[in-house]
Amino acid sequence: MPRSGSSRGPAPVSVDRRRLWRDWEVLCADIGERRAGTPEEHRAAAFVAGEFAKGGLRSVEVLEFPCLSHRSSRVDLAAREGGRWRAADARILAGAPGCAAGERELVWLEMPEEAARLAPGSLRGRVAAVFGPLPTSARDHRRLVAAAPDAVIHVDERLPFAWTKSDGVYPEWVRRYGMPTTVAMAYLDAWRWRKAGVSRVRLAASVQLEPALSPTVSAVLPGQDPLLPEILVLAHHDTQAGNVGADDNASGVVGLLEIARLLAKRRGRARRGIRFLSFGAEEQLSVGAAAYVRAHLADRGRWGLVVNLDSVSSPLGHWEMYCVGDRALARHAQAALAGHGLAVASKPEVTPFGDIFPFNWAGVPSLWFFRTNTPGARWQHHSPSDSLENVSVDAVARLVGALVPVIGALADAADWPFGARPPLAQRQVIARLGQELFGFPLRGPRAGAGRQSS
Repeated sequence: MPRSGSSRGPAPVSVDRRRLWRDWEVLCADIGERRAGTPEEHRAAAFVAGEFAKGGLRSVEVLEFPCLSHRSSRVDLAAREGGRWRAADARILAGAPGCAAGERELVWLEMPEEAARLAPGSLRGRVAAVFGPLPTSARDHRRLVAAAPDAVIHVDERLPFAWTKSDGVYPEWVRRYGMPTTVAMAYLDAWRWRKAGVSRVRLAASVQLEPALSPTVSAVLPGQDPLLPEILVLAHHDTQAGNVGADDNASGVVGLLEIARLLAKRRGRARRGIRFLSFGAEEQLSVGAAAYVRAHLADRGRWGLVVNLDSVSSPLGHWEMYCVGDRALARHAQAALAGHGLAVASKPEVTPFGDIFPFNWAGVPSLWFFRTNTPGARWQHHSPSDSLENVSVDAVARLVGALVPVIGALADAADWPFGARPPLAQRQVIARLGQELFGFPLRGPRAGAGRQSS
């Protein structure tokens, strides 16, 4: 059982590390890869539901929602280098279509600064190699689609390594604007190509996508006062293709289960209810969380604060806390966690790349806990290296040990020392991203019944 990354001094709460590791082994060794809509994802959800029930939680449910399941794919990519064709590893992004085999001209694009080059039809019959982030603005994506490339090769600047990541496309953009064949290739292969002046590639991509159902697991520790908004604690149990997601996000799930067990053992009911949610299809841009929010908007007034655990087990790294809410929320959370031995960097940033975002669109403040080991990311991101060999039990135990008393204290409190909604500047960003990436209405839902304090 890996124990790297241990901290000085005892953990604030007695966390069962052997139980954490057992849960991890079930998810990653026994079940393995857990792509959305597959039998393996459903097995993971059943395991989570069973553990919630064993831990004494109430109203344990497995809810299903539609998704597009990536069942299989193949990419053949080669470049003309030094007078001969040389193959390179590539993977299709989940949700993107395939393309017929053929030899094509390669055009390099450095994004987003070269988006203005994308005139309608300018890439027809060509393959675009995009260095940098794929478009996160609908305008740039529409430009790319209108340029009509036969395919797009994505080179992720955050991951300067020799292996190829798996990733996905935004389902809402596929539906509204269309999506070219999009594959990822390794940074160092692209580096070699660019240095050698590669201008011709051979590419063929096939993919099997099937309509399917993905599961969300919900369970509750009821509170004394049903009018006080609940605390929601989240994680996601699905993975991308080609890896078992030990960090992303089995780490969040094992942490979620242990937090639920420890809070369930406390004497008496807290004032507020605590709801635990393990989502499917997060790797398709939080399809599960978005479906849950849409289906439960009538409960929006009963959601007081969202706490999300996603990718929290790097042995070497930095604790980051993305805070959507007022400054008082960030200050309170930082101070409370520090009092239980966990120092975190607070980032007052809205991000659509986590299950907190649909709740933010519904007007709920949130804290997302994330552990980075490269600037803004993790080196093992969506790759076969996201394995049990590269996680730290102690890292998750530290987070759980600090969060349990903090969540417990908030659940016991009649009043919270922070506001009930994100500030206006964050709400404006949320509205724009919600409309562009999720198809949410620009005007968010009206606040429901319930109160933040007594």
